[in-house]
Amino acid sequence: MKKEYVELYDKFIETRGIDSQIRMCIEEMSELTKELCKYYRSKGTDKEMETIAHIKEELADVTNTIEQMTHYFGEEDIAKIREYKMGRARDELKKDHK
Repeated sequence: MKKEYVELYDKFIETRGIDSQIRMCIEEMSELTKELCKYYRSKGTDKEMETIAHIKEELADVTNTIEQMTHYFGEEDIAKIREYKMGRARDELKKDHK
């Protein structure tokens, strides 16, 4: 996580409050969900590239808000949980290929 982003995340939480930022994260995730659903409808049509551009924009927004939530709720703890879950996913993939 970039240092300047962390400072910005802290300022948003300080000035707008954590509840507002949590709602923003939910909103951004919802917008990404909507665009991902549109992808299936647009696949193979004239709108496919436009939809992909929207998905990229929403992924950036979600990444920023998720990073902010990760910073607020505890980056180290979340990193440990992610490592555990990725290990579990690796194990599942190994089982699938047997």
